[in-house]
Amino acid sequence: MLDIAYIKKIIFLMIVSVLTVIIFTSCGYQLYTDTTLKKLRTNNIRSIILCSYDPFGPINRAIMTELHASRIDIFDDLNDLRSNVCTREAQIPRLNIINASEKHITTSVFQNGKEAGYRLTLSIQTHLFVPNRNYYPISVYVYRSLIRNPEKALFNDMQENDIRKEIYRDAAQQLIYQLFLRCEDFS
Repeated sequence: MLDIAYIKKIIFLMIVSVLTVIIFTSCGYQLYTDTTLKKLRTNNIRSIILCSYDPFGPINRAIMTELHASRIDIFDDLNDLRSNVCTREAQIPRLNIINASEKHITTSVFQNGKEAGYRLTLSIQTHLFVPNRNYYPISVYVYRSLIRNPEKALFNDMQENDIRKEIYRDAAQQLIYQLFLRCEDFS
């Protein structure tokens, strides 16, 4: 005959399993599958024209890094296209970086009136032109919160620089992800 403790243990595990499934599905949590990422990685985009108001700025460098990581050829302008590619230039999507703004917003202060915490925000507006289709506006907004240590000024500056690099990298990743979503049926 089955032991009562064993039956209680099985019932407990079943209840925990059911509650776990209910909690994860009710809050919109989904297990990560890389099918979407694979679908985006096998995208038909092989090259893109990148235009920016600041060609050597940090956001342009971050976007170029992400495009290179995705194995996409980058052209600065139509004049950079080689002669064998010029016949296809009508088929190359164009990403115009319209604006990238960074803000420093104070969120808390110490009793002596000095800044204790703040938020760094980065907002990017772009237009994607897909030939034979339309302009697609793409906006990205990324922020991080920081807390200052009044005794370690150099550490605060280093931390802010690291966070700033992270913000630009994350914004570029979000932008490239949205670019792939917009062009997923691009041929």
